[in-house]
Amino acid sequence: MEQTDHAEVVAPSHDLSSLPSFIRKTAGGVVLDVAQMPVDDSFLVFVDRLFAQGAYFTELDHASFQALLYQPESMRGRAREIRLAAGIMRLAPERRSLYKEVRVLEEGARAEYLFEPVFLEVNEPEPVHGPADASGQTTVVGARERSRLEPTRLDIDEFICVMWCKGVRFGLQVQTVQDAIAANKTDRLAVALELPPQPGRDAELLEQFEGLHRDNSPLITAGRADLRRFKNRFPQIAQGTRMMKKVPRQLGKPGFRVTGALIEPELPKDLSLEALAGPGTKIENGPDGQFISAQASGFISIDVDSNQISVTEKIENKSGINAKTTGDLTLSVHEFVEHGEVQEGRVVEGKHMKFTSTVYGSLVSKAGHIELADSLSGGRATSAGGSIHIKNRALNAGVEAVGGSIDVHYAENSTLIGDVVVIGHAINCEVIANSLRVGVAQGCTLVAQSVEIQTSDMRRGKPTLVSVLVPDITEGRRKLTALWSAVADIEQKIEAVSAEVKKLAADPDFSKLLALTDMVRTGRLALSPVQESNFRQMQNRHVGGLKAMERFAKEKQALQQALQAKQDEISHFRQTQSALAAGRGCTIREVVGETCVEKVATALGVAHFTGVSGNNFGMKLREMSPTPKRLYQQDSGSVAWRHAADESLSSPA
Repeated sequence: MEQTDHAEVVAPSHDLSSLPSFIRKTAGGVVLDVAQMPVDDSFLVFVDRLFAQGAYFTELDHASFQALLYQPESMRGRAREIRLAAGIMRLAPERRSLYKEVRVLEEGARAEYLFEPVFLEVNEPEPVHGPADASGQTTVVGARERSRLEPTRLDIDEFICVMWCKGVRFGLQVQTVQDAIAANKTDRLAVALELPPQPGRDAELLEQFEGLHRDNSPLITAGRADLRRFKNRFPQIAQGTRMMKKVPRQLGKPGFRVTGALIEPELPKDLSLEALAGPGTKIENGPDGQFISAQASGFISIDVDSNQISVTEKIENKSGINAKTTGDLTLSVHEFVEHGEVQEGRVVEGKHMKFTSTVYGSLVSKAGHIELADSLSGGRATSAGGSIHIKNRALNAGVEAVGGSIDVHYAENSTLIGDVVVIGHAINCEVIANSLRVGVAQGCTLVAQSVEIQTSDMRRGKPTLVSVLVPDITEGRRKLTALWSAVADIEQKIEAVSAEVKKLAADPDFSKLLALTDMVRTGRLALSPVQESNFRQMQNRHVGGLKAMERFAKEKQALQQALQAKQDEISHFRQTQSALAAGRGCTIREVVGETCVEKVATALGVAHFTGVSGNNFGMKLREMSPTPKRLYQQDSGSVAWRHAADESLSSPA
């Protein structure tokens, strides 16, 4: 800043020895050590005292001056030392009188000052003359002072000091003041402006999972739109997936009025993840932030009333499954409940599923439980290894639980395939199971290993046909014959080895050696040195026979082990065949219409009928055995038949 001429002659009056420890006077000017400056208001107190004592800074670095006073944190990390000013001078009273009052307006929002040309009063001595003498000359008899106004200029450094003392301590527009001083004309200007507070930023949530919201647009597969499926009707998520990230609130920066008063910014709004995280979620804290993540795999639920996000194993839907609202569904959650109807042609794939209204479409469970509180009409329900329970009716439907169970209250014109099947009332149905229980059967084709029927009847001229599946022993006989043949072959080989051993033992001398060897080995005979020598000579004479006996012993041991293995295999096979035959049979407590019971010998089972329905059922049944054996055909009476294991499998052929 430009130093006016008067500053060159003003004598300093401030005691520099009282400067704070972080300020010192050097040859280069007044220097402030930022690192040593306390975090309290020590610098503000020093400045206030300095200006109050009538001193001011010359060539003040006003920007740094303001920052050190009101935003000291912005100066830290910069240069360790800052040249604050060229020096410190005393402000002469006559110079102070040049500065007028300043108007602080709008509660400190701005300050105005009236600039006008200024004059400094200068007193000069003026001689006082006495009366003129005879020659007309006067003599100076004394002196008196005469004042005059001499034009001068304001000074920016003085202006800063005076404004501070008048209450304007922040936001001084240095360039505006300097321009007004240079113009030297009358003008009212805003010389200081407040700094509005800088608003902060509210805490917010950032979505981390793309599938967080429903998307009813068509699913794109292999570049083509599948109009049967929506992209994300029921948002699902895997365990551990992050859903939301909290972006912490950012505090605003304070502002300052021209008086130096602090203007606090509004406190930004915060949010609590604890309040947002509902059941099935957890809060995850890490170096990259705070997240809400899925504690388990399931369905994402956002409750607008409680303002919580949850992950549940169960989806509950009330709008039904149809082309308009849901399209086909593929669910990865553990449990799904649908309260509306499932439209014809719609497919729902999941695990445990419950439907409270009529299902006209197809249900596919992955080894889970399917429950229909109402009916399955014209649709299909499949759960391989799972269970299906229809509390009302299955009409013109396909129900399949291979390796699982089926329980239907009423079935008509339907195909049911399962490991265990229970039907209250069946009309014109095709059923295959390992275990089958039916309350009333009318005009049905029933195939099972074990059949139990309370009442059997015909339906519109069609009799009820019961096929009891029994093991096909043809292959069993063939296998057992091969096993017995192997046993006989081994026994013959054992006999042949035994004959060779007898032949060797027929030699009296060799037989005596064998007896002596056994007695010596068992300790029953102790040999003298002479006897031991004779014994070794006998061994040398029959060395070939001894080696042959050793070989025959090993062969016989191996053959006996093989024989035992084959006998164990035969025993296990017979037990298996007996277990297969156990429980096979048919019980009909009351026959009131034409009923036919037949025995079907087959190695095929329920899996042979997977995916079969309608007319194909009879064809598959004929593939099992082209020549079933008729056991019963009457229109009244009862049936109690049990399958007995074939005796041909209990002894050698």
